[in-house]
Amino acid sequence: MTLFNLARKNIKGNINNYLLYFFSMAVCIIIFYTFNSLLYIPEIQNVDPFLDSTMSQTSLILIGFIIVFIGYSNAFFTKKRKKEVGLYSLLGVKKKTIGRMLFFENIIIGAMTLLTGLVLGIILSRLSTMLLLKLLGAPIEVSFSIPLEAILTTTLVFTMITIFTSVQSYFLIYRFRLIELFHAEKKGEKVPKASFFSAGLAFVLLASSYWLMFNGMAMLAIPIVIIGTYLLFRSLTVYLLKRAQKNKAKYYHGINIIGTSHLLYRVRGNALMLTIIALLITGALPYIQAALSEYAMTETDARSSAPFSYIYLSKDEAIDQQINRIIANDKNHPITEQLDIPIISVKGTTTAPFQDNHDLTIHLMAEQTFHQVKKTLDLGDIPPISGEQAIAFKYYFINQSLADFKGHDIEIPLPQGKQTLTLEKLEKKSVRLTDGEEFLYLVVDEKMFSEMAKQFSPITFKAYEVENEKTAKETAETLQKLSDETMQLLTYYDKYTLIKGLTGMKMFIVSSLALVLLAATGSIIYFKQISEAHADQNRYEILLKIGVSKKEVRSTITKQTLFVFILPLLIGILNGGMLLLSIVFAYDMDIIENILYFLYAVAAYGVIYLIYFMLTITSYNRIVNK
Repeated sequence: MTLFNLARKNIKGNINNYLLYFFSMAVCIIIFYTFNSLLYIPEIQNVDPFLDSTMSQTSLILIGFIIVFIGYSNAFFTKKRKKEVGLYSLLGVKKKTIGRMLFFENIIIGAMTLLTGLVLGIILSRLSTMLLLKLLGAPIEVSFSIPLEAILTTTLVFTMITIFTSVQSYFLIYRFRLIELFHAEKKGEKVPKASFFSAGLAFVLLASSYWLMFNGMAMLAIPIVIIGTYLLFRSLTVYLLKRAQKNKAKYYHGINIIGTSHLLYRVRGNALMLTIIALLITGALPYIQAALSEYAMTETDARSSAPFSYIYLSKDEAIDQQINRIIANDKNHPITEQLDIPIISVKGTTTAPFQDNHDLTIHLMAEQTFHQVKKTLDLGDIPPISGEQAIAFKYYFINQSLADFKGHDIEIPLPQGKQTLTLEKLEKKSVRLTDGEEFLYLVVDEKMFSEMAKQFSPITFKAYEVENEKTAKETAETLQKLSDETMQLLTYYDKYTLIKGLTGMKMFIVSSLALVLLAATGSIIYFKQISEAHADQNRYEILLKIGVSKKEVRSTITKQTLFVFILPLLIGILNGGMLLLSIVFAYDMDIIENILYFLYAVAAYGVIYLIYFMLTITSYNRIVNK
């Protein structure tokens, strides 16, 4: 029998352990190939000009995830095979021969995984492309293609990773003494001591990090969250398990003593793994929530950026008539409202705490005009004003209480003298008539506006509202060709397609990365638990022989596995939830809406996590409960 055939036989003998690794790696390869293939599909490139840099950055993140996952999985298989490798050495097989056998095994697994991943990736690539086009809001018409560049890139990356791990496997026999290979699974941990100080410190650090988040110091909070989470798993879990031991009624009920002791002996060895998984969940959940929220809010965000179907600065009556004809001739999108919005643009100074209060760019709007546009711009009602009274509208860069602005004067230099206006109120809302910089808008009464119009010639924005403007592609493109930069044309369709493209791309990337993250973290816990199952197999055999039922053994396995799965998930949800709330309060966002999308993210994550949990229980039980 050749070494290659022996390696293939060993893989068949360990097929149950390799299946989840094979599946997780195939998912990684499919997603990696998909991201690279999108770079060479014309339909996608035409929709998103920034696709190249976005996908390249995402591919690098994917490679990082995959390297960590493969490294951890390889460590699991290495530990499990030590006894087998020691037996080969004891029987007189040369170290070089054993190393080559392990090398071939890893190469075979890598080649099979790569081939399967590429075949499935090619088959599913058209579906992935159609999904992305759907998220981007583009026509879902794409031809089937197999980009050779994507296949070569994926093959090169995963071949290099496979060769690296194969070389590691080759040197396994050289890294350990024979006695260490035979006793690798028998190494245990000492009973950890419960430290009330460390457990309390974990609480203090996490509470401090949350306080920092809510006070705008998230970057400073990150290292404290990491340390606090690690101490939580290393010390607080030991303290809780020790407390559980003191509850004699529950501790000695059934075989709870076995499950509790098992967790207690292994908890510190698992502390780093659980910390990493909890921190990954901490970062992943808010990111998934943000992607879900932003994509769902595409129309609302587009309406906020471009409140009218079409709006532009009037420059010439002939062009105005031409634009009116173009919009009116679009029978699929009939005009529902047409407005002329006169604005006086001036410079001014104020003692109010605006960021640029010594050089304010001010847009004056008459009260009557305000009442015409308030519904479309979602500005609400204002109290009646007269004389020199003014009500201000500005959203961004308002860092002080709105009450601090009331009563301050705004001085506007005139060709002859100056005009003083008194702020009656500041509304933290944005008046968006043009794209780009947000201006300070002041609403004044009709008489004041008329007096100011004698000193400064008003400019007029012409606005149109049409039905179903998010599909008005042809009209929007025609108007863009007709207009120039001085007209400041802003269309709802352009904003909607731009925002949907950005949020759709983010949704696609986040979903793909989340799938890889889930596959990696779920598999890491799975391999760790299965490794412990093999180590404890003899102990459970003794329990079965002395009369413990299989049902009791399965119950114990379920409880200790649930502890390992649910603890990092709960801590990750807590940390991620606090991070989300701090952002929501800092930016005055809708708390109910953001919490709802966060719960959607938790539910999606939890369902897939549950699948890994059930798979781990089944495999663990099959090993120890024969």
